[in-house]
Amino acid sequence: MGHYSKEQIQRLRFRHRGYFVLLVNKLLFLLLLPLAVQYPFFLSVLLISLAVVLMGFVVRYSRIKRQIRWLYALGFLAIALEVLWHLALVFLPAFGHWLTLPHVLVWTVFFFANVLWMIQSLIREPFVTVAVVMGAAQGYLLIGIAGGVLLNAALELHPSAFDLSELTQGDPAALAGGGALAVERYAPVLMAASFNLLTTVGSGVMNSADVTSQVIVTVITVSGQLYVAILISLILGRFHTR
Repeated sequence: MGHYSKEQIQRLRFRHRGYFVLLVNKLLFLLLLPLAVQYPFFLSVLLISLAVVLMGFVVRYSRIKRQIRWLYALGFLAIALEVLWHLALVFLPAFGHWLTLPHVLVWTVFFFANVLWMIQSLIREPFVTVAVVMGAAQGYLLIGIAGGVLLNAALELHPSAFDLSELTQGDPAALAGGGALAVERYAPVLMAASFNLLTTVGSGVMNSADVTSQVIVTVITVSGQLYVAILISLILGRFHTR
């Protein structure tokens, strides 16, 4: 690190603390996810807090200043649609149902855009510390969250991609309220299913006979494997003990 000034080293360490904050944020998201099964609105709280932390990291810690405007626009749009969607489900159910698809798609694009941005940020690190490895780990968890949002979009667009009897625990009538209510009720379950797919454990909620289901499973699983294979191989060669 001899050719780096003290100011550059300080900024680098400051940024590395940001990776630790992001990892803690993702772990809290996972640990608190069971609460969202009993209180569906709580998942919205988790998603919004995650978006705020991600956008805060981009501004305060990122070395990549390009595309910040787009990430911010997507983040604020996702948060606004999340709040509007819940209000609409209570006061204007028909509008809430219509809003389900765009609101889920915006979240999907936002999270996958953050995954790509995080990969760019990590591979530009001059050397790798334990904090950067933490940053790589939280990026992997972010893929799982993005996959969960993708599954929710699939539930709205193509319900037959799922084994509805497994998803509803033997009560398919629970989906009778419509797509919006189904997404709100089963979003935490699908978020957990995404992590099972990401780690190649598999999930019983997917309909293995459906082509769309197979494609989604492949996308989530392969994304996780490629992330590990490509990113980890790039950063391990530059590992530094500091």
